[in-house]
Amino acid sequence: MKEIIYAFSKHNAKNAQHVLFVQDVLAAVPEATATTYGFGKQRAAFAAAAGDEVACFKPDKGYLDTPKIEKADKDRDNAFYLYKGMADLYMNYGADEEEREAGRVLSFAFRETGVAAEMDYASETATLVDLVAKLRVEPYVSALATLGMSAAPDKLEELNEAFHDVYKLRTVEERDRALSKGSMKTLRPATDQAFDALAKAINAIYAVNELVTNDEETREALGALIDDVNAVVVRFRKVVSGSASGTTPTPETPDPENPSGGEGEPADPNPDGGGGEEVESPDVI
Repeated sequence: MKEIIYAFSKHNAKNAQHVLFVQDVLAAVPEATATTYGFGKQRAAFAAAAGDEVACFKPDKGYLDTPKIEKADKDRDNAFYLYKGMADLYMNYGADEEEREAGRVLSFAFRETGVAAEMDYASETATLVDLVAKLRVEPYVSALATLGMSAAPDKLEELNEAFHDVYKLRTVEERDRALSKGSMKTLRPATDQAFDALAKAINAIYAVNELVTNDEETREALGALIDDVNAVVVRFRKVVSGSASGTTPTPETPDPENPSGGEGEPADPNPDGGGGEEVESPDVI
């Protein structure tokens, strides 16, 4: 008797492989068929779980505000290099000793900060806050005035705050993603459970028809659906097996009357579909 294969480990799949698997299964189980033959509830639950997993997987690739963050960071980097460069120029090439001394004072302040523009975002923000505070006290106030650079602290502060305002929005978005969707580590098991429940429901309805009802239309419709889902399952298992071994396994066609694999296939360590111990973290894409 035909049945959907579901009692196999899914833990070793990479996130991209698992996402493709659930999308292919969903496509192989039309909503209209599920409604007609009485497993619409299980199909809807699987679709919801699959949707959450796909939504979690895709946005992690990037953020819409990245260009704004990069521009704001470049603006403050440019200002830092400009004022640091001016201090060094006055220190070495000032028109008189007063300008050269003022340049030496300011150059010292910038050297003490390190190369702020090459730090990570958070470290650079904190470093520039400290630099601005330093430039607003003596002897740096007088040195800035001597060189006509009194506006430097205000400009650095303005650009640093502009960056921080944009970057805070990214932090909020990261938090919202984490809280609203969970992680692949929590979502994948939920999708797997929903798949198992869907497979069991379809198998049960098909079995009742074979043993009791004997409706030919039901036999043909569900039989074709079972074949389609099993094709997805077999392909998924081959892909995952090939990824783990570093080879491309030879495809094989499952026996529709013995979907569990027959005597030649090693028994799954968890026949209820749990899949045993996790070998690779589902967070690895």
